[in-house]
Amino acid sequence: MRKKIIILFLILTLYSPLTSVNAESNNDVAGDDFNFIGYCILGLAMIGWTFFILLLGGAILNVIKRARKPHVPKNPVKCK
Repeated sequence: MRKKIIILFLILTLYSPLTSVNAESNNDVAGDDFNFIGYCILGLAMIGWTFFILLLGGAILNVIKRARKPHVPKNPVKCK
C-alpha cells in the first residue's frame, strides 16, 4: 500500500509540469526543460524531507513512550 502511494506521488510530481502549457514561451524550449528539471529536483527534495520528518517523528514518539514507562532491569547489578 505504501509503495503504491509513493509511486503515485512520483507519477503526479513528474506529470504536473508536463500538463502546464505556457502560450507565451511556446518557442522557448530551454525554459521548459529547466522547469521540468526544477520540478523533478523539488519532487526528490520533498520525498527526502518527508522521510526525514517521518524519522524525526518516530524518534520523538519513541522517546515519549520510554519516558512514560521507564525500563526496570530484572536483575540489577549491585556494587559491593
